[in-house]
Amino acid sequence: MKRRAAEWARWCLFTLLSWSGTCIAGLEIDVMGEADARLRSNIEAFTQLDETPCDAPRWLIRRQRGQLDEQVKNAVRALGYYRPVIESALAFEDTCWRVTLTVDPGERTLVSKRRILINGDMANDPAFESLLAVLPLVEGDPIDHGRYERIKSRLRNFALERGYFDFSITRSVLLIADDLTTAEIDIAANSGSRYHLGEISLSAAPLDADFLRRLADLPTGAGYDARALVAATRNLEARGYFSRVDVRADIDGRTNGVVPVDITLEPAARHAWRFGAGFATDSGPRGGVRFENRRVNKEGHRFDAELRVSQLESGLTADYQMPGFDPHKSNYSVSLGALHEDTASATSDSAKLVFRHTLTDSDWTRTRFLELLHESSDFGDAGVNSNLVMPGIGINRVRADDILRTRRGHRINIELRGASEAMLSSTNLLQIRTNGKWIRRFGDAGRVVARAELGVTWVDDFSALPASVRFFAGGDNSVRGYDFDALGPADDRGNVIGGRHLLTAGLDYEYPVKGEDWWLAVFADAGDAFNDTELDLRTGAGVGFRWYSPLGRLKVDIARPNERSDDSWRLHISLGVDL
Repeated sequence: MKRRAAEWARWCLFTLLSWSGTCIAGLEIDVMGEADARLRSNIEAFTQLDETPCDAPRWLIRRQRGQLDEQVKNAVRALGYYRPVIESALAFEDTCWRVTLTVDPGERTLVSKRRILINGDMANDPAFESLLAVLPLVEGDPIDHGRYERIKSRLRNFALERGYFDFSITRSVLLIADDLTTAEIDIAANSGSRYHLGEISLSAAPLDADFLRRLADLPTGAGYDARALVAATRNLEARGYFSRVDVRADIDGRTNGVVPVDITLEPAARHAWRFGAGFATDSGPRGGVRFENRRVNKEGHRFDAELRVSQLESGLTADYQMPGFDPHKSNYSVSLGALHEDTASATSDSAKLVFRHTLTDSDWTRTRFLELLHESSDFGDAGVNSNLVMPGIGINRVRADDILRTRRGHRINIELRGASEAMLSSTNLLQIRTNGKWIRRFGDAGRVVARAELGVTWVDDFSALPASVRFFAGGDNSVRGYDFDALGPADDRGNVIGGRHLLTAGLDYEYPVKGEDWWLAVFADAGDAFNDTELDLRTGAGVGFRWYSPLGRLKVDIARPNERSDDSWRLHISLGVDL
């Protein structure tokens, strides 16, 4: 028996290669015309003759061959071929039986009319109109029984998602014309009334119930929408207050057009410590420790403090955050920090107090702030002690299909701040800072990353400005090939002291070389910090690689500046997200 099966398998393979038909055991299928692969697969799925062994009784083979036509008709009708021509021939050979099946499916039956009638509130739901526009099998489409069933499935799913829990299909007819060339679809359903969100039941939690309801943003009395429940889950999870969130509608407990909602919350640990370490060529080795109090009180206030230590900068910051009445759109914070910086151009020590109010909508995040800054800076032989009271506003937007592996996205930041001697500042100041980044992936051809930064300052006494308010260029995210903050106007001894204005730009082309984790890159940067008429663009170019590590995206670049020196090449290493 095994020998007979092996011989027949070899015969099938020879037939398949020679005739370009489909051979299954003793059944050879040849589909005429330009029918798609789905039709051939459907015929294979519907026919049962191939399951019959070679040594089966001849009467059984003949009986199954007699059922073959009906099986093929059902297979092709499912895809809209109602006028097939089917021919089959049976032969008994020494090793096995053989049936040759030839199918000419003919022309497909087309939809001449599609009628979907809904009685009830669902008929007037704007979202239902959008659903109708994307349902399959419109007039002129070929009939497909799978897609016909999909229409009914999508109607049922839509009803569940939108709160029409009494939905039922009352009529479902697929009517084929007598000449088999056209078909009509007639579906009717009764949706009943749309249910609304009822009382929200909260499990015990260490936060105020009213704050939690505002955080969930699930308004009682609104029309039921399953997406609103998913959004409420994300809202409650995003702030880190809870280790587990379960938002569930009690559909079985619905009554009088209302669906109650149960929210179960498991609080996260109130206090948390985080330790980190890293390396970047701008800052060298760095480490830090952060403490978080996720729930200072029942109103959802938070507190965190962070200590950072590196060759470039070391500092301690503390931040107290208070959600606004709408915690998704409004947030207040008070920050206090002390920082020591030691760059290629300046050494500075600063202390600042910042009050912020942040407003977020679907497009932009706007931050109004008041910064009180005291800073002592040394630029070569010159020293500056400054006090600045700076009100300002910042706006930013980040759009990305994937923040970690961006194929299409952009980031825009704009900040305006000022100071006045009338407000106890060391000088009068108005400053604009803006930067942006743009990313596009072009399929297998790689992706392009472009960035730019612009800064403009109007100031009465530039010598009164500390290092953090002056502009410098150079470094990992500026002009590669130069040290961090090494570019800008210099004093008589060649010490870089920073400038009033800043202009930098960079362009990277990245190409994947091993899956989606390893990339090669070529790049070019240009820019400088300058005063009113002293712009002297410096350029740098080079090559590098990118690795999407478990900790983030690692960038390693080797850049050459346009100015030749003993140290004409510079290594740049950084770790972070795309945007």
